Order: sequence, then structure tokens, then C-alpha cells
Amino acid sequence: MHQTNKFPKNEKLCGEIRIGKLFAEGNAFIAYPLRVVYSLTEEEKQDAGVKVLINVPKKKIKKATQRNRIKRLIREAYRLNKFTLQKNCMQQNQILHIAFTYLAENLSDYKLIEEKIKYSTTKILQHITQ
Repeated sequence: MHQTNKFPKNEKLCGEIRIGKLFAEGNAFIAYPLRVVYSLTEEEKQDAGVKVLINVPKKKIKKATQRNRIKRLIREAYRLNKFTLQKNCMQQNQILHIAFTYLAENLSDYKLIEEKIKYSTTKILQHITQ
């Protein structure tokens, strides 16, 4: 598998049924300021091993510009730290769905978000490889 630093459409989790199933049946933990929900699924005909949803609630962050900034930071941190998860899922022929929900009521800096994304990916990797 060729390693690219892109975050294409096929790596984004979409579809009401898939998202609903993830939140209903997935495992969750908190790496403040992020809540992470993940689940392994058995779906066929998918080209990405990992699909991600990024959520910043309007209830917590009122201004759209701030919500968009936080989403950009989370996306960038994930994009740069996704390879161990993707590689593992491709080798195991598994499909992993992940949702990152932002919990804090104020803006966090990139360094903190990246640290929590790294922690989250290693924790998920430990859980799915057991």
C-alpha cells in the first residue's frame, strides 16, 4: 500500500445508517477534549480500511468559524497520524469506523489535539489487535 498524506472522500464516514450503527454499537472513550467512538464492521466493497467522522457540536462552540477551525485541526492531526491504523486494518481485512466528537467549550490548540489523536489511535489499535 502506498502511503499518502491525503484525506479523500472514501475515508470519510457518511450515511445515516452507518453513523447510527456506530453510535449505537461502538466502543467509546474520552481523550479530553475528544470523545472517540469506534467499531469494527463487516461491510463489503469498500476501498478504505478506516472511515472517520468529525463532529463539533453547535451547543458547545457557537460560532461556525470556530467550529470549522476545530474540525480542520482534528482532520489535519488525524491525516498525519492515520497510517498505523490503516495499515493494520488493511492487513487484517477489517473496516474500522471512528467518530471524533469535540467536547470542550473553548478552542484548543493544535498540539493538544494532535496529542489526543495519537493517544486515541494507539488505544484503538491496542483494542482491535487483541
